[in-house]
Amino acid sequence: METGGAIVKSGMIYDRPYMRPEGRRPANLTAMHWILYVTIGVFIAQLIVQNWFQSGAMHHLFALSSDSLRNGFVWTLITYGFLHGGLLHIGINLLLLYLFGRELVVVLGGKLFCWLYFGSALVGGAVWLAFNLNQPSTLVGASGAVLGLIIFFICMHPNRPMAFFFIPISIRPRTIGYIIIGFNVIGFLFAELPGLGQPGGDNVAYSAHLGGALAGYLFHRLIYSSAPEIGSANPSVEVPQWFKKKQKKRPAGAGVGKYQVNITNRKDLQKEVDRILDKINSEGFGSLSEDEKKTLDQAKDILSR
Repeated sequence: METGGAIVKSGMIYDRPYMRPEGRRPANLTAMHWILYVTIGVFIAQLIVQNWFQSGAMHHLFALSSDSLRNGFVWTLITYGFLHGGLLHIGINLLLLYLFGRELVVVLGGKLFCWLYFGSALVGGAVWLAFNLNQPSTLVGASGAVLGLIIFFICMHPNRPMAFFFIPISIRPRTIGYIIIGFNVIGFLFAELPGLGQPGGDNVAYSAHLGGALAGYLFHRLIYSSAPEIGSANPSVEVPQWFKKKQKKRPAGAGVGKYQVNITNRKDLQKEVDRILDKINSEGFGSLSEDEKKTLDQAKDILSR
């Protein structure tokens, strides 16, 4: 069976990200990849429109500003995150998105990963707008959304030792979080807050960064931490009941998760494992029933023989 570019055959169950040891799993990063591709595509279009046609149409239509909202361009609360101010700006954001997103998309699943990313962009844009409502400035860049991912990761693994990029010094995520928040608070108070610092500030949207970080923290506290466990080593992520749409009642006897699999038949077991792993790909580990989790545990031993 082939799904999302990953082929699962007998003896290949450990090629799936959920069955491989920590640090070796090549996740199905469909949601993260789409965000990367769209961001790069929009940036290229932005350069073409600006440099070839000498037009500011991309900024006018998709950058966030008080004027854009007054004109009814409500989509700019999200689309500003796809525009960037230069190669360094987009390069840093995409690098951080990849480094942190490749792990978070495995834990959350594509749907919740998008909720976290775009929710952080939305809150970051709203916070920036609140402090720049009467300023003739515009907001572009995915920094707020990326900060949401980073803070969520830090809340999830506050004390896990990690190398800070290419610096061979072990530093805990909690410490990185304090540095990030402290830096942006200082920048906000002395460079961006109206009436303080140099005229025009230093052109960095610290308030958007702080808004995105706040969204990542709240997503962890209100959604992630309130859900049951997911996977063999990571806490589970399921949307709380108040966040879900009402599900239609199923007829009696049509319950989900009651699977009878003949584990002595290798072909039938492999087929069931493929179905379960594809479900994880699309919905996350938290969508599995107890019977499906039990089937995966049994399959580990049987299919590896």
